[in-house]
Amino acid sequence: MQLAMPRLLLILVVISSGLLAYYFGAVSSLPSASDPLRLQAVLQDWHIFYHLGGYSPWIRHQTSTISTLPSQCVVDQVHMLSRHAERYPTRSVGIKMKSLITKLKASGATVLPFLNSWEEFFEVDEDGRSIDLEELTREGKYAGVRQAYNSGVKLRERYDHLVDCVDKTENKTFSIFSCSCSRVLRTAENFALGFFKEDELFANVRHVIIPDIAPQRGADTLTPVKACLRYRQDPERGRSRGHVLSEQFKSVYLSRVADRLRLQFDYDFSVSDLWYMQELCGFEILATGNEESPWCGIFTQREWEEFAYARDLLHYYRSGPGTPYSAVMGFLYLNATREVLELGPEKAGKLFFSFAHDGDIVPLVGTLGLFPEIEPLPPTHVQDNRNWKLSSVVPMGGRIVFERVSCVSNIGARRIGVRILVNDGVVPVPGCQSETTDGGICPLDKFVKLVDQKGENVGQFDEVCGLSEGLGRRPSFLRQDWEQGPGRVQL
Repeated sequence: MQLAMPRLLLILVVISSGLLAYYFGAVSSLPSASDPLRLQAVLQDWHIFYHLGGYSPWIRHQTSTISTLPSQCVVDQVHMLSRHAERYPTRSVGIKMKSLITKLKASGATVLPFLNSWEEFFEVDEDGRSIDLEELTREGKYAGVRQAYNSGVKLRERYDHLVDCVDKTENKTFSIFSCSCSRVLRTAENFALGFFKEDELFANVRHVIIPDIAPQRGADTLTPVKACLRYRQDPERGRSRGHVLSEQFKSVYLSRVADRLRLQFDYDFSVSDLWYMQELCGFEILATGNEESPWCGIFTQREWEEFAYARDLLHYYRSGPGTPYSAVMGFLYLNATREVLELGPEKAGKLFFSFAHDGDIVPLVGTLGLFPEIEPLPPTHVQDNRNWKLSSVVPMGGRIVFERVSCVSNIGARRIGVRILVNDGVVPVPGCQSETTDGGICPLDKFVKLVDQKGENVGQFDEVCGLSEGLGRRPSFLRQDWEQGPGRVQL
């Protein structure tokens, strides 16, 4: 169904007057293209953003490399999957945070004295209603609406040479893709506001919205973790396993933290209290831009490393390599990417931008074999030398970009390759290290073979996930030849 008056176009009317007004709030002025998208110093020293378990503003991946392309090479196609931008807590978490704050304030001034003057950064009433919870943040230097826009500006600068696929004079249309969750589709549209010029948006850009939960679509989804029924129902190996093992580790390290803080504040904090206090640190930064949130200073550097590890355990066993369902869920988008890259820009299109949740990106990371572990992560202690550190893989706005690269040799021979960027850092294509050339480029034919081999091993999505026959077996929406015109198209 196509909406006759999409909100995307309505927002553009506001943009033309110099303001970015967006649903529940406004950013006072548009950021310039030169605004920084990351802290330049975070890679030099220990920084809390790399230990917030995905609750930080966007950051570049910590262990990847910044690698420029060789002079004879050019990117001719791009395929991106991004997490939504910076958000407030989810409704259930926000309600629990509110309850904790109320309890601590009622306990007296000796417990966390800063609470006497500290201001809450979201509103929620007694019935759990809120215009903040679940949505993009709107204020401060890390406002999600601004960050999504900034990301679009930055990627336009990087891939401007590919935007001839959007041409008003030739009536060329272009699609962006997102799931239907409010914060995700709004991330996609704010990204589009930054990436495209105003006349391009009005005349040429289509936003294809795929339902978050639509069992009848089967594998034809951007949210495989919600479509795989057996994964959601399996108590031993499915979605709940990540929560169980993460909780096991929380009880280990937060019990120790409770003992330390009992001596400091003469108050018995529960494990749950301490966990939400650590989450309050990240979310206050996201909502207000206050990098000196008093919640952050309660805990030591080691306790933040343990917080990050608890979040890594959650992702690893919930939708990463620690669950046997991860590979088939991640293969959906990986294989769709392979098909687009193999077809090439002339047949498939030059730019593909998709938006979903961190839980939908993690299976792709696992299926690709990025950041592998020799042994499964233990839930009893921090494995400090692990590769699986997702704080800088799926921060708010985290993205994985596949670049199709065309290189011409001195004798005129053309080679086509693929390279992967995780939050702007180049990471090697697993299984292709011996054939990777300068700039982190894996030959396209090798990449295709690697993906096809994975497909032979993971099985069919409908069979593994216990879905009825006859449902979609692949994402069919990732294409640019839609008949509908610009605006929102809801599937």
